Amino acid sequence: MSNSKRVFITGTSAGFGFDTAKALAAKGHTVYATMRAVGGKNADKAAALARWAEDGGHPLHVLELDVTDEASIATAVATAVERGGIDVLINNAGIGTWGIDEGYSIDQARQVFDVNVLGMMRMNRAVIPHLRAAGKGLVIYLSSGLGRIVFPFIAIYTASKFAIEGYAESMSYELAPLGIESVIVQPGTYGTDFFANWVLPKTDVTGAYGATAQLYEAIGNGFKERLESGGVGDPAEVVEILVEEVERPAGGRPLRRAVGQDTKEQVSAINDACDQVQDQLLGPLGLR
Repeated sequence: MSNSKRVFITGTSAGFGFDTAKALAAKGHTVYATMRAVGGKNADKAAALARWAEDGGHPLHVLELDVTDEASIATAVATAVERGGIDVLINNAGIGTWGIDEGYSIDQARQVFDVNVLGMMRMNRAVIPHLRAAGKGLVIYLSSGLGRIVFPFIAIYTASKFAIEGYAESMSYELAPLGIESVIVQPGTYGTDFFANWVLPKTDVTGAYGATAQLYEAIGNGFKERLESGGVGDPAEVVEILVEEVERPAGGRPLRRAVGQDTKEQVSAINDACDQVQDQLLGPLGLR
């Protein structure tokens, strides 16, 4: 395709990352699909992507990458640059939490932030110099509706997504004058493998929380029922938005896109209110 992009995606072993890698490559974009342990626990998933690409003649390349390891990042980015370059970075890799916060250790909280927040920072530091040299590019951040709204029992994950929202928006002002656009995608609840890999509390403290523990169990059971009954969104909705933003002509991209029947309306309302405040603060500086 004449407007094909070279897209570097983190966290493609499952979920949005896996599906988006295939969707973009199927449309003729060159995709660098990265994940941890391509020769270990994710070997089957890496092989499935590589086999799909080979069988269909799709321009998709599976690369080893751990967003918590700067050497791993440097190697993967260098490989992509040597093979032609990078036009789009999709910061997708992430892990979640579910549990009463007191039960989590600080090391567990550090693990979540290391992947969800510092992982994106490491990726930006590795890729943005190449986009800056080209004078154009796009960075997409997979945030969450939980980067704007708050529920109990997801404190660490929510904090990491709030951090992403602030980091990504601040970065957008710095990068825009260089020709580099930013998009923050804010999904609601979707039925992906993401939920099978949540970090659970190290210590069970529910017995000390009385009515709060009952609420925790009720919300957890309700969420499980929604997953099992198919009462959550179709991940294809998020993939469609990611493909749209990759293919959208430069200069017309929104900073944020909320998606998901359960949170889109509420998250969009907060986005709109924050936009008004940011306009008042940054308009006089020519940044809005």
